[in-house]
Amino acid sequence: HHEIIGKINKEKLRRISEVLNNLEHSVRDKLNRVKPDWDSELKYILKGKSKKMIPVKVICDVYAEDTANKKRYAFELKAPLPNSDQTKVSKEKILKLYCMEPLQIDEAYYALPYNPYGKKEDYAWSFPARWFNMREDKVVLIGNEFWEKIGGTGTYQAFIDVVNKIGPEYRKRIYKEFLGIEPPASDNWR
Repeated sequence: HHEIIGKINKEKLRRISEVLNNLEHSVRDKLNRVKPDWDSELKYILKGKSKKMIPVKVICDVYAEDTANKKRYAFELKAPLPNSDQTKVSKEKILKLYCMEPLQIDEAYYALPYNPYGKKEDYAWSFPARWFNMREDKVVLIGNEFWEKIGGTGTYQAFIDVVNKIGPEYRKRIYKEFLGIEPPASDNWR
């Protein structure tokens, strides 16, 4: 839990609420429903102009700095099958991070450390899909994408290898407490 403090102009805050309200209260039929689109939503919000600045505090789940490249990252971590309310709060936080003046982060992400569906293009849990295009929004990291962003190429596989080595008791705890799911029955669970 890392605290990030900054200021956001009043119009950008209003636009964040507008975008979230449109996603939450759009038409219920699938053909006319407002669909999430990170790039267009953020572009719209960032165009908001106001001289009135509002102090804002965002507490992100994970904050990391790449000192070699001088980059600051914030992550909202969720279990692989998050509920809608959690996802809405995370999206609001990430939008606020991108709107702070001066910018306090270089990149922020909605991250699921594990993907029970295998590949990102197969992710099918419906609740977060109300707020993010889980397969296409660049702000969404699922499974190995998150681990590679945090630790570089090979990090996810290294994590899995270590979990396999530490024994069944810890493996069960990691799956249940960190990943939020039941461990696979098989020993071939990569």
